[in-house]
Amino acid sequence: MFGADNFTTVSGVTLMRDISGERNLRVILFLKDIGVISLSSKNFGGDSEPFLWAKYWLRKNRLARTYFVYDIEVVDTMIKIRQKKERMIMLLHWARSILKYLPYGHPDNDLLANFYWNMKLLCAPGVPCDAADWRFIWKWLENWGLAPDVVNLYANKNFNKDELSLLVQILLLNTKRVAELFTKPLSGNIRENVFKVASKIALTFLNEK
Repeated sequence: MFGADNFTTVSGVTLMRDISGERNLRVILFLKDIGVISLSSKNFGGDSEPFLWAKYWLRKNRLARTYFVYDIEVVDTMIKIRQKKERMIMLLHWARSILKYLPYGHPDNDLLANFYWNMKLLCAPGVPCDAADWRFIWKWLENWGLAPDVVNLYANKNFNKDELSLLVQILLLNTKRVAELFTKPLSGNIRENVFKVASKIALTFLNEK
């Protein structure tokens, strides 16, 4: 990936950052074809904020086996998420889960795409945070081959037919179509906490990994 000059450009997202000195940062990035990586960076101000999707120009120190971010081009700010505290809290939860379950330096482009598209779902104002959370976790389970049959699992947990139908639609539809589901009133048979309960059940399969 790195050329003879030890420079490369890669797309991804900042998961976390810490101040390291007056002008430098220590950042954790989730990058295409690289995975999660911790490295040093100049302080690019607002462009260094977590959960901005960007192109990163990296320099590799071959002897020390370290990396440095020397330029950033933000391509998606996900600004609508930043306007809602509960949605930012959900992103922090997702970031911690990624850092918990995905080893550093292990590429996972499917998980990276899953993270991106469900952040897009969080941008849709009518979509409950817990609905996006459940979709993110379940798609993750599917990508890692950990997901059981969704209908059988939740039917055995006493989810009713309307709830099962909604869960299946959320999985099968793309992000835009899922957002459209929540522009209309849901069936009165769907419990208010159905996605929170569904997420807790799904998360147990990651915990067993």
